[in-house]
Amino acid sequence: MPTGMLLRSLFIATVSSNRFLLIPSLHILSFLSKPGRSYFLNADRNPVLHAILKKTFYDQFCAGETLNETTACVQSFRELGFKGFILTYAKELVMDKKTQAETGLENGVKVKKAKVADTFDKHIEEWRVGTLQTLEQIGDGDILALKTTGAGPSVTDAFTAGDLPPEQMMLALEEIATKCRERGVRIIVDAESQAFQHGIGRTTLDLMRKFNRGPKNEVLIWNTYQAYLKRTPGVLAEHLAAAQKEGFTLGLKVVRGAYILSDDRSLIHDTKQDTDDAYNAIAQGALRQEIGEFGTSRPFPAVNLLLASHNRESLLGAHRLHQQRLAANLPTVPVTYAQLHGMSDDVSFSLLQEKGADGEAPAVYKCSTWGTMGECLGYLLRRAVENRDAHTAASFTHYTACVHSASSSQRLSSQFPEQEKNGTLTISRNDNIAAATSSTTIILGVDPSQVSSTLAEPGLAAALKGKLLISVAAGWERQDIEALIPTASSTTSEKDRTWVLRTLPNIAALVSQSLIAIEDPDPAFPAHHLDTANAIFSQVGATVHIEPRHMPATTAVGGSTPAFFAIICDALIDASVAVGVPREKAQQMIYQSMMGTAAMLKSGVHPGVLRDQGTSPEGCTIAGVMVLEEGGVRGTVGRALREAVTVARLMGKEEHLNDTRHPADGSR
Repeated sequence: MPTGMLLRSLFIATVSSNRFLLIPSLHILSFLSKPGRSYFLNADRNPVLHAILKKTFYDQFCAGETLNETTACVQSFRELGFKGFILTYAKELVMDKKTQAETGLENGVKVKKAKVADTFDKHIEEWRVGTLQTLEQIGDGDILALKTTGAGPSVTDAFTAGDLPPEQMMLALEEIATKCRERGVRIIVDAESQAFQHGIGRTTLDLMRKFNRGPKNEVLIWNTYQAYLKRTPGVLAEHLAAAQKEGFTLGLKVVRGAYILSDDRSLIHDTKQDTDDAYNAIAQGALRQEIGEFGTSRPFPAVNLLLASHNRESLLGAHRLHQQRLAANLPTVPVTYAQLHGMSDDVSFSLLQEKGADGEAPAVYKCSTWGTMGECLGYLLRRAVENRDAHTAASFTHYTACVHSASSSQRLSSQFPEQEKNGTLTISRNDNIAAATSSTTIILGVDPSQVSSTLAEPGLAAALKGKLLISVAAGWERQDIEALIPTASSTTSEKDRTWVLRTLPNIAALVSQSLIAIEDPDPAFPAHHLDTANAIFSQVGATVHIEPRHMPATTAVGGSTPAFFAIICDALIDASVAVGVPREKAQQMIYQSMMGTAAMLKSGVHPGVLRDQGTSPEGCTIAGVMVLEEGGVRGTVGRALREAVTVARLMGKEEHLNDTRHPADGSR
C-alpha cells in the first residue's frame, strides 16, 4: 500500500475511533451535504473547504472529481492485485426531512403523485450522460454500479410509489446495459433508501429478465439486497421464484445496509447480530443452493453471488465454504467479493491471499465513486457512519474488574491470565472510585440490594461525571438510579452529566447467547453511548430495544424463561430415560432438538405451523400433544410467566390488569 494512502487511512481511523473528533465530523458532513449552502459553506465553491475535504475524506473514499483523476485511481488498484474495479457516478438523492416531506414520507406514509408526463427530462439525460462517462473509465472485467435516484425527481417519484420509472429512464438503462455487455462490463444496481427500494427492485428485476440470459447462466446485472432490512428474505424469495419460473439468472449482491440514518428504524433488524445472521444466512444459503424452499421442495434457480462486506468472518467463512463445496464436487454458485475504497483493506488483502486448489485468488473488487465534491458528500457521510460503527466495538483498550473478595480476584486472574499479564485487564479490589475515574464506560453489576450503598460512596458521583453508566441491576429503574447520582440530573450540562442506561441481560451471557434488553433512553441521550452499549452487549448475545413501560415484563420474559426452558428440558430428559434412552444420549438429543426448533422459529416459521408440520393423523406426536393439552400445559406455562411478570412489577410497585395478584386486595 502506498505510504500516502496508509497515512491517510491512519488519520481517518483516528477520527473514527475518537468520539470527540467523530461526532463533530459527522455533523459537519451532514450539514454540508444539504443543497443550497452559501459560498462559504459550499464544498465546490469554497477553495479552502474543498481542499480540506479533498485531502482527507474525499481522497480516502472517492476515485476522483475528473475523468483523469478517476482513471488513474482505477489503474492504481489494478496494480495492487485486485480482479477489477467497481465504479459509480456519485449523483444521488440525499434523504433528509425536506426530501421526506417532498416525497410524502415525513410521517412514514407514501403519497401517490400524479403520473409524470412522457416528456423529455433533463435530469434523466444528465444522469445518462454521467453514467456513460463512468463506463468510459473502466474496462473489460470491471463493474459499473448505478445510483438510479440520481436521475431526478420524476424517477424518485415513481420509485416512491413503487412503480417503474418513466420510459426515458428505462430506455437509458437498457442503452447502458447494452453498451456494458459490448464492453465486457457488468452492472450492479445499488440499493438506496428504503423509501425508493421497492421501485428500484422492480426495475432491476425487469432488467435481469432481459439481460441475464445465456447458455452458461451469464449475469450482466446484479440487484442489491440489504440484509439489515427485516423484509429482505421475503423479497429475495419472490425474486428467486421469478428467476426459477422464467429461466433467467438472478444477480444476487448482498450487503448489510448503509442508510440507517435515514431509513425507518422499525424496518431494520433490532441488533447487529440479527443483521449478521441474516447476511450469513443468505450468503451461505446461496453457496449451498438452499434458501428457504428453494433447493429443497423447489428447484434452486441460476444465481450469481456478489458478497459486498467489510466483515472478515462473513467473507472468509463464505470463501472457505465455497472452496469446500468445489473440492467435494457439491453444487454451488459463482461468487465475487467486494469492499469499498478506503475501508477494510485488511479484509481485501486477506481474501487475495486465500488461494484455491488451482492456485488462483478469489475475485476481489474495490468499489468507489466519482463526481464533484458536492455530489459525493452524501456518499462520504455514509462512509463516515460505517467507520464509526466499525470502530465502536473495538474502541475499548483497557478493562477494569471491580471485586470485593480475594476469591473473586483469584478466580478472574485464573480465567484471564493473558489479559492481566499484558495490561488489558486490571483487577481492582475495594477501590471503585479509582476504577471509575480511569474509565469512560462503567457497568453497574452489583447485587440489587447493594446498589444504594455502592452509588452513595463518597467521591463516586464525581468519578462518574460526564460518563456512561450501564446498569444490569434487576429491579432498579433508571430514574431511581439517577436519583442517587447528583450528576445524573437532567439539569446538568451534557458535558458533565452521568448518562444512565438500564439493561437486562440473562444468564445465557455465560455462553454468549444472552438476550439483552436495552431500555429506550430519553431523547437527549447521546447516540454514541447507545452505540457503545450495543457494541458491548453484542459480544455476549443479541440486543433488543424496549420501551420503559415494557421493562418490568421483560425482566421475566427475558430473565425467567431460561429457567422455564430448563425445567421442560429436564422433564423430557427424565421421560426419555424412563423409556430406556441413556441419560447422556437423551440430553444430547433433547438439547439439539431444542436448538433446531429455536432456529426454525427464528427463521420465521410460526409455532403453530411448526407444530402442524410435525404431526400426522393418528401419529405419535399428535398423541403426545393431546396429553399436553389435556394436562393444561399451555395455561400453566402462561400462568408461570404471568406470575414472574407480576413479581417483577411488584418489585417496582407497578400494577397491570393481567397480573396474577394485586397487592391492594391480595387476590390471585
